[in-house]
Amino acid sequence: MRRKVQFFGFELVTVLPGFSCKRCAICCKDKVVVLTEQDISRLKPHVDKDFFEKTTKLEKRLTGANYKILMVDGHCVFLEGNSCSVYEYRPDTCRRHPFLVTERNILVAKDCPGVNWREVQDPGYYKELSRSIARNIEKALKNGIRQKH
Repeated sequence: MRRKVQFFGFELVTVLPGFSCKRCAICCKDKVVVLTEQDISRLKPHVDKDFFEKTTKLEKRLTGANYKILMVDGHCVFLEGNSCSVYEYRPDTCRRHPFLVTERNILVAKDCPGVNWREVQDPGYYKELSRSIARNIEKALKNGIRQKH
């Protein structure tokens, strides 16, 4: 069951749909890819360029993250063609895309063509990847912090 909620390009749903990446790179363009300290530590040894910048006040309030991936001309600094140059070391935000799964909510990126609404999957994997920002997301949903996209 889907319930439309304007929340930073996500839709609130009751079950986690299936997913198969189409390698379209939509998720690597014009997005906020927040970074945890663990993400930065995982990436830093494998890159030789600046790759992050400070989050805005709103981004920090929503996610708790201090940093995000640097976007150049509207796309991720690691995007090469439609591929990620650091795929093995990519941030948890990228690993869980197109989903945000908290204890109470499942959010699905509305613009992802890889989402398969005819399938259902266990949210456990995505819940673990969303753990670092789940509390902030829950609070934002409860308090009605929304953005139209």
